Amino acid sequence: MFPAPADYGIALPDRAVSSVRSGTDTGQSGDWSNERWYQGSGRIGERPVESIVSYPPTGGLATQGDPFEPVKIGVLIDMDLGQLTADLMDPIILAVEDALNEGVYDRPVEIVTVDARGLPRENYRKVRLGYQKLVEAGCVVVIGPFISDNSVNLRDLINATGVACLGWTGTTRFNGEYCFTVANGDIPTEGWMAADWCFKNSYRKVGFFWEQGSSGDLYSDYFRAAARHYRLDVIKETLLGPNPRNFQDNLAGMRDLGAEAIVYLGYGYSTFSFARAFKALEWDPPRFMGTAFMFYSNSNAWAEGLEGWHGVDQLGEDGANPNYEAMLARFEARFGRTSRNVVVALAYDTARAAIGGIGNARIATPEEVKAGLERIKWMPCANGGPGCYLTFAEYDHRGYKGDFLTIRELRGGELHFRGYYRPQHWSNTDSPLLKRDTAL
Repeated sequence: MFPAPADYGIALPDRAVSSVRSGTDTGQSGDWSNERWYQGSGRIGERPVESIVSYPPTGGLATQGDPFEPVKIGVLIDMDLGQLTADLMDPIILAVEDALNEGVYDRPVEIVTVDARGLPRENYRKVRLGYQKLVEAGCVVVIGPFISDNSVNLRDLINATGVACLGWTGTTRFNGEYCFTVANGDIPTEGWMAADWCFKNSYRKVGFFWEQGSSGDLYSDYFRAAARHYRLDVIKETLLGPNPRNFQDNLAGMRDLGAEAIVYLGYGYSTFSFARAFKALEWDPPRFMGTAFMFYSNSNAWAEGLEGWHGVDQLGEDGANPNYEAMLARFEARFGRTSRNVVVALAYDTARAAIGGIGNARIATPEEVKAGLERIKWMPCANGGPGCYLTFAEYDHRGYKGDFLTIRELRGGELHFRGYYRPQHWSNTDSPLLKRDTAL
């Protein structure tokens, strides 16, 4: 009924090796470019390689008997990656090869990729079918989904099916026995980060934009709570749709009411509307946005639209994280290019978690790999600061711990590090603005 395992015959004695040079179709040529260090260095429109097999080093030993079939890791691509497809796939390959070189796992590994883009732009069912395709292919763990809407959409299916997913979503609504995150942000925390940033910069009157969706109320509820905590005045609030109407008028209304800063928490598609409106109004206010800020690496157009914003990032202080710098050196040696954006670090950490769960498992079944993920403790991370680690446990499937959220500003075409998110208790500060008196 099923074909017998085949050996590609590419295994080497001294190092792990994969069946492809790069994880994308155009990447095989080795022709890379990026205008800015933080932008993706692939090509818009390139496609991921659907099947990649990696072999551990043989150590000079010949196996006895028939070849082993590779254990399968799925990659569920549910978003428009722009020029970042190579920066997703290649770090996954590197992470698997690194783990095989370290002896984390001693059998072949196959990376199986499905491109199944769904919400918020496309139909919900596509991403469900994509996940099911990876399950039917025999994947024991899946990297993805990446978007919060699709994570919530898939949650019940994942928990019912029982093949663990390592999602990038920052929503707390992606939960359950088989839902794990190596999160690209933390949606409730981002609301607090925005208010904390306003307070620390003495911006008391704030205009607030948010978008309806699976996490819209998480963004808005937590920001409002944080604004009350920091005694901010939210002078005008605007709910945005997919194609926001009267955008410039709402922004002008905030300006006329005396807004000292603008906060935007949402998908990021309104970035271009903001850019046009700020230009038309000849207004350049201080402004802060959530993790959609990291779209600066998606395309050059996104980066231009994000000019002037502070936002939630996950790259640590430049040069501070030895895990990130060492990974980038191996990345350049392996793929012949440098790409220093957050997706490279995030993809590498996620794949190390996936292969770590497999290595911890008694046998390569989805149930045992789920238990293997829960045994990962203090795994070093390329993302975040030097004190960022990834840890799971029973009932704790939110992996990143420590300094994994940072603030950066895109100004003058350059990406500037502006600090880690390290809030303080009121008791630790002598600021008069935080005293509980009626004047506030």
